[in-house]
Amino acid sequence: MKRIPGSINESEHKIRMKLFSCRNLIPSVLIGVFCLVLAIPVNAFSQSSSIQVRLPGGESGLLETRSGMVDLQSVIELFDLRSSMDVLGERLDLVGARGSCRLLLQSPLVLSRGLFTVMSGPLVDLGGALAIPADFLTKALPTLTGRSSALKDQTLTFGRPGSGRFEGQSPDDLSRLASFIRRDQYVPEDVLKEGPSGLSVVVLDPGHGGRSPGARGNTGTVEKELVLSVAEKLKTRLEEGLGIKVVLTRTADYYVGLKERTAIANNNRADLFLSIHANATFRRDIEGYETYYLSLGSADKQARSYAEMENRALGVQGGEDDKALLEAILWDMAQTAYLQESSELAAMVQRRIVGELRGRDRGVRQAPLAVLMGASMPAALVEIGYISNPEQEVRLNRQSHQDRIAQALYLAVEDYHRGLLRGQIKRGQP
Repeated sequence: MKRIPGSINESEHKIRMKLFSCRNLIPSVLIGVFCLVLAIPVNAFSQSSSIQVRLPGGESGLLETRSGMVDLQSVIELFDLRSSMDVLGERLDLVGARGSCRLLLQSPLVLSRGLFTVMSGPLVDLGGALAIPADFLTKALPTLTGRSSALKDQTLTFGRPGSGRFEGQSPDDLSRLASFIRRDQYVPEDVLKEGPSGLSVVVLDPGHGGRSPGARGNTGTVEKELVLSVAEKLKTRLEEGLGIKVVLTRTADYYVGLKERTAIANNNRADLFLSIHANATFRRDIEGYETYYLSLGSADKQARSYAEMENRALGVQGGEDDKALLEAILWDMAQTAYLQESSELAAMVQRRIVGELRGRDRGVRQAPLAVLMGASMPAALVEIGYISNPEQEVRLNRQSHQDRIAQALYLAVEDYHRGLLRGQIKRGQP
């Protein structure tokens, strides 16, 4: 078996090549003919072709293509990549000799080096095997191999070692990409079918991300990392415990704009939107938990100050123009129809997180939080603790404590779900 020389030397890159002979093809042809004769149905990958791979030095190999897509396993084997998929089978990480990238099932987006690129189609599961669009080979593969690549007439050629670049876009540009909405907004057919009167789809919003780190603790704890960890734990619990679809507004450290966060919830036809944050203040002795739901104005001065701080962190400065914009979003969307449900959701979240974690109850409050505006479903924001408090920051960094937070939030969502099923919570009618 020949190997493709890497960016520095052949032994360092270890890019594996497959060479097929006519002898290997004969059994496949015979099996195919036999299946046709017997009228045995074959899977979506039965009709395959290949892409010829050529590198400087004369090495060559084949990549299998099936149903117009490239068989991902042949890419992994050919280029000696390491792969890892999350337990839910939704997120795939690929690692090569010179870099890594992340793919999402049913999404056209590829994430690498803090940037995004959009393929011509999504990563899909066809006949039990994963397949990717051919332009993955030119858009994302170079960052894994360290070589630039070009695909023409079913032939893939590579440039010199070190020429590979990930030509991605900043996460700030995602709002201009019409196809980005497919990243975490794929809705399976079973969700679209009419189901029970409880929750079917929940959207969790890990606060901040990317260029917006959020609050910082005294020992270096960063809010965006902490809340993403808790959101991922909560997602797993909800999917396993309630059997519902759970979508995260972000699945890694990238920035998602305010409109995109609620757009993800609206496009998924979510029944509930929960934004997860961590708090901080100049006073190191303050600790506890608090939960917010939306109002344009607030008689609570502290709640208004908090909203202004959070909105500034997300790029809304709070001037007259911004106020007019937020007011238009609030009243043009259907959120006002869900204020009663949002208040019930917030109360359940606050009761559970205080009861399970035994912390100070800082109450349920209304505030003009920009991240909740535009959500066409009950929405709340929970502060899971003060990372500016030394003792609470230590607890927040413990995985066991994050598990307890996730469990408390799970119980709150379960309470809401059961309230809907029992008719104790009435759905809003926008």
